Amino acid sequence: MRSVPAYIKFLFLFLSIYALLYYGTYAFIGLSTEGGRYIAWLKYVDYVSVYRRILLGSASQVVEWLGYYTQTRGKYLLYINGTVGIQLVYWCLGIGILSFWVSYVFAYTGDTLRFRLKWILIGIVMITCLNITRIVLLLLTYYHKGLKSGSINHHDLYNYVLYGIVFLMLIVHRKMQSKH
Repeated sequence: MRSVPAYIKFLFLFLSIYALLYYGTYAFIGLSTEGGRYIAWLKYVDYVSVYRRILLGSASQVVEWLGYYTQTRGKYLLYINGTVGIQLVYWCLGIGILSFWVSYVFAYTGDTLRFRLKWILIGIVMITCLNITRIVLLLLTYYHKGLKSGSINHHDLYNYVLYGIVFLMLIVHRKMQSKH
């Protein structure tokens, strides 16, 4: 009996984990948001809202360190000096890139579980820091009127930059994995 090639195993594991994380998160969002098929007890394990609060809270702190006043309104909005703000909706959280990173690192065979978990954490922290930076830059740019809402697609620009950085992280991961 022929064995399955390693790249097929990797691809199957990668796509399975990605689908579980990405589509599972959006299913979780759908089930944990009031209305529709709401399941009340999911609010106790609402990791998506916690992640959004981390992003907004961290961005708020950075902007305040820079000498501005920030205000959070509701779950999604962060304002600078009470004038302009950003709305951090689900598409802005980076669920796709986070799912990609975790799936790739976990599916890559030959790594120990400890090595994988370390690299998953490194990637999550890096992606989160870049997203916080994007939020801070957007707030400051909107505030100083250097960017009109909708004048550029900052979401796509952010994705291009982030996927480029993740590609570099994949190269570093491969080099570190070969030394490991």
